[in-house]
Amino acid sequence: MKFVKRKTGLKNNKKGDIPITILVIGVLAVCVLAILSFFISNNSVKKSFLSIDTVTESALIKEKISFYEALGYKKEEIKTILNLQEDSQSNIVFKGYGVTVKLAWP
Repeated sequence: MKFVKRKTGLKNNKKGDIPITILVIGVLAVCVLAILSFFISNNSVKKSFLSIDTVTESALIKEKISFYEALGYKKEEIKTILNLQEDSQSNIVFKGYGVTVKLAWP
């Protein structure tokens, strides 16, 4: 039996290795930058939604206060029921999601 070595047509081109390596490193760098930018923007968007939730919750507290006043409860009773705190200027202080909201008594 005689083995015949076939030519595959592929040459060992060392000059082509450098551009391919640069291309692969560039693609990896772009992917890492994209993932990093998504991570950074995700954190900033979460913070803005938390502040929106806080404002919405503070509006609900004002509605609850109005509801209890309509039922005839007094200010001190409402503060006890809703577990509200006041500052030195008689504003309601609401802290939620890292944001502090001050509301005037309705």
